[in-house]
Order: sequence, then structure tokens, then C-alpha cells
Amino acid sequence: MIAKNAGQILRRLPGARKIKRILLRPFQKPVSQWPLEKRVIKAMRDYIRREGHTFDLEHPVLFTEKRLWYGLFFEHPDLTRLYDKFLFKGYVEEKLGPGWTAPLYGMWTDLRSFKRDWDSLPDAFCLKSNCSSLGKNLKHIQDKNSVDKRALFREVKKWLNPLHTGINGYFRAYFGITPRIIAEKLLTAKGDQLYDYKILCFGGKPDHFLATADRFPLEAGNLAYTFYDLSWNKLPVTTPGHENRDIPRPEHLEDMIRMAEKLSQGFPFVRVDFYDTTDGAVIGEMTLYSSANYDQRDWDLELGKKFILPNQQEH
Repeated sequence: MIAKNAGQILRRLPGARKIKRILLRPFQKPVSQWPLEKRVIKAMRDYIRREGHTFDLEHPVLFTEKRLWYGLFFEHPDLTRLYDKFLFKGYVEEKLGPGWTAPLYGMWTDLRSFKRDWDSLPDAFCLKSNCSSLGKNLKHIQDKNSVDKRALFREVKKWLNPLHTGINGYFRAYFGITPRIIAEKLLTAKGDQLYDYKILCFGGKPDHFLATADRFPLEAGNLAYTFYDLSWNKLPVTTPGHENRDIPRPEHLEDMIRMAEKLSQGFPFVRVDFYDTTDGAVIGEMTLYSSANYDQRDWDLELGKKFILPNQQEH
């Protein structure tokens, strides 16, 4: 009775949910360690909340539906190398040769080593987690000497906790990754800003571009998403909550398409992301789980037809 009353009192306290999260944090496991059945239930609940409808996971049709199946079940020997932003550099060099990713300045698996090497880093660099996405756990350091080091060290320490990374999710490509802090060259934009040119590839063939503008900082809230075909003709596709405006054609468009085709071999679907820089086209990442939330359901269906999952190849 006393315990029951104590629980009722705790629930009435201001910030009770936060207190509960803090108390339970030492016992919390990342989603990657959950049983598959539990991960599937969470993934479907998230999908229904986001898309507003359910679907048959054994027979997905739309691109958004197949993306979920892909994240839960698709296996490939290079999944970890694709998604670990440190190992990824070696993967790209193996496939294409050197010079296609941002030069690496350092990699750390513990905060003490990162602090020790801080003074050896250049004045400007990009600092990020090796296993996060959507612009999370990423810092563009423009002037190292003006950084609040105490606050920065406190923040990057969280990047080494799986609960604050993509490992704490149901997409299996993250499951084998060891969290790391990495520092790499801060890229210089070719034009007025560092545009992000993403090529969506199906069955080893580049299909179209998703170009983004005003990506940094994400907190600004004016991120633009614009779709183009491979000849840089604008496509009639939009996404909720993002501006749709003209984005400059990349100077190295042909190089991007050629490299994306080489890297996409062996994958039913993959997105290869590039930056157009003063040093040429630079590959930022590859992802199997491209964000998919379209205003046009017909586009979702069209991409779904191109996205042939392994269990659908014989049909």
C-alpha cells in the first residue's frame, strides 16, 4: 500500500517522466538489442503514427513500406562498413580509389583520447559521430579557439553512448557498429553554400537526384528538398515541411552519376550522397534507408515498383 501511494505521489510531481527516464537509464538497452519481434512492433507503430495507415509487412508495395522491410530484414556482408562513417571511407576507397571522401583527421572511441588530441587538430574541421544520421551528432568547427570546450566535450561524450546514436533504432545496418568520434576536413562549397546532392539508385542503376539546400544548421528550419532527373530537369515531387526551390546543377554531375552506379552494385536500393566542392565531387555517405515522406502517393508507388526486394525477385 505504501509503495502504491509512493508511486501515485511520484506521478503527480512536476517532471515525473524525466525523473523516471533518469532512474531507468542505467538499465535501458538500445533497440538493436531487442528481440526481432519487439523491433518489428515498434517499427510498425512508428510507421502508422507517421504515415497514417498500416500495411502487410510480408507484401509491401509502396517505397515507404519497402524501406521499412529493408531496414528490418535486409542482410549484406558490408552493412557495417556502409554505415560506420569511419569504416565507410575505406569501403569507398576500395571500390573507387582514393580521394572520394573527406580527408580524416582523427578517430576516437573514448573521450579521454579525444581531449588529449584536441590541440593537434586544425583550426577548422568537421566533428561527428560515426553512427548517426539526419544531421544529428554533427558539428562544423569554424574556429577551434573560440569553442566552449567544456560544453563540446560534454556533448560528444553522448555520441559514444549507443542510446544517443543510430544503434538505438530498428535498422539493422547500425547493429555491428562501435561508436566513435571522428574529425575530418571541413569541405569548402563550390558556390554560395554546400549543397547536398543525393542520387537514389535501384538495382545498381542511378534513377534521380534529391538535392537539398540550407542543410546547415538544421535548426534554421528552412531545409529545401528538390527532385531532379539525371539530366537535371525538375520533377513534380514535394515533401511535407520542406521548401521546394531551384537548386544549382552540380558542376560534377556526370562524375556523381558514374560513381553512384559503381557503388550501388549489389543493392536493391541505395542512396549515394555527394557534395560539390572546390576539390570536386566528394561522397558524404551511402544509405539504404533514405527518408521517404512524399506529398504525392503516386510517386511513392512508382518508386515502390522500382524497388525490388530480395524476396520479390522471383515474382
